Amino acid sequence: MPLPFRCSVLVAGSLVVASMALADVHPLPPALNSRVGAAYTIYLDFAGFNYTGTWGGGTPGAVPAYGGATTSFSTDQVATITDTWSRIAESYSPYNINVTTVDPAVAAAQAYSDPARQAYYENTAQMMHTILGGSNAWYSAGAGGVSYVGVTPYSYAGTPASPGNGYHTNWLFADVYGGNAHNMATASAHENGHGLGLWHQGDYTGDTQTAEYSTNNGATGDGSYAPIMGVAYYSQRGLWRLGNANIGGRATQNDAQLITNDPGMGGAFMQDSIGHSMASATTLPVSGNAVDFNLAKGLIVPTDPVNPNPIGEANYTTDFFKFHSNGGVINLVAHDGGELVTPGTADGDAMLDSTMRIFDSGGNLVATGVRDSSTLFESFNGNLVTGDYYVQVASVGGYTSTFDPTAHYYTMGSYFLTGSGFAAVPEPATFAVLGLGVLALRRRRRRS
Repeated sequence: MPLPFRCSVLVAGSLVVASMALADVHPLPPALNSRVGAAYTIYLDFAGFNYTGTWGGGTPGAVPAYGGATTSFSTDQVATITDTWSRIAESYSPYNINVTTVDPAVAAAQAYSDPARQAYYENTAQMMHTILGGSNAWYSAGAGGVSYVGVTPYSYAGTPASPGNGYHTNWLFADVYGGNAHNMATASAHENGHGLGLWHQGDYTGDTQTAEYSTNNGATGDGSYAPIMGVAYYSQRGLWRLGNANIGGRATQNDAQLITNDPGMGGAFMQDSIGHSMASATTLPVSGNAVDFNLAKGLIVPTDPVNPNPIGEANYTTDFFKFHSNGGVINLVAHDGGELVTPGTADGDAMLDSTMRIFDSGGNLVATGVRDSSTLFESFNGNLVTGDYYVQVASVGGYTSTFDPTAHYYTMGSYFLTGSGFAAVPEPATFAVLGLGVLALRRRRRRS
């Protein structure tokens, strides 16, 4: 039987919201999806829930909506919900997973009561119902969230009269986090990692565990990183890791490998539609002389889904865009992370640490992007003579912890481009071929 995994790291500045009796009608959060049609679903339930039965020995009962909302969410609450969702979505962007605030039980016509919803989640494989609301009083004063381990891929029995054992429900005790979207997101990504089969990434001296939850030696500030399956509250980036985990004793756990190879996940990382070489480069989308950031975006992931390696740029996909300069100043920025919340502005909690290079039409390197001090984007601003060029976006190739050299971190995820000074790529050959094709067709018709 799966065991509940208590995650008992608290953060300062807690906000206590009193629990209240709830009917099976809840405030409606914004409808948000990261990957519609994905094999797996992580349903983020901010709306409150009447949980039937016990969970991990505790009795959740009526769990209030996020922030104690009753009939509707405030503007600030909607903003925090959207921010939190975008960060969790980024954590799972390399995988065949839809992170959503839309209740899948509604589409299945199983939302007529909370027990019916609960039974539906239990019966549905490859789904996790994550409740983000309320306090930890019913479970443990030392917990920020809790989940069973390795349960998400499978289905369990449940009916509205007896809605199951709760394996497909996990918890993020939102009151603990005081509205901090970064902390709620990294904690929720952590709990859902448990559901997908991951254990805590810890610190060891030999086979002796010195910390159950690695913080990468308390790394903070720009450029800092820590494992999602450890504690990433205080770091700029929470990342999936290949490192020491406590799986009934010290063992090596490759987070990305395990998630990608969960049953039904498809055994592959998600791919973008951008060309991965100069020969297959995608034409840089521009509007006027500016980059169309809604289209100039992609996803960098490991190249090997079976045995992914976090270290080395060559172990990740790389994207190429082709563009034209009429001569003059070009400004180009590669932003780490998605832009799910505000168009053209990077969401929080980027996992990718990118590198950007510019090549001329002959494949010669002419410029390398400058890494911003925040480590969240690379930029180029300079003169390019008239001609065609390629911009390459790649991963820096992972991190190896200086604290624990056996711990290796994946630098993968979303990015998008912004910039100005661009001209449309001329394509006279295309028009000539089209023109000849039409002319030839007309001649054949006259002969017939």
